[in-house]
Amino acid sequence: MPQGKSTGRKLVLVDHAGLGRVNVDMEAFFEFSFWMAEELEDLVAKWAPVAAPNASRNKERDLDSTRS
Repeated sequence: MPQGKSTGRKLVLVDHAGLGRVNVDMEAFFEFSFWMAEELEDLVAKWAPVAAPNASRNKERDLDSTRS
């Protein structure tokens, strides 16, 4: 893979002695991240009608009610 001087900002995803360093273009990473979030929202909306009845209840509230 060519390693020339890049003009865009880079985001370091991994910087570990045993694994090496993984850099990605920051703009491309956030574009991908936002796309993935939108796809997940679409998927949740698509399958909500067939989800288990209690799948959408507020789990945080349920956890608080069991702490006594």
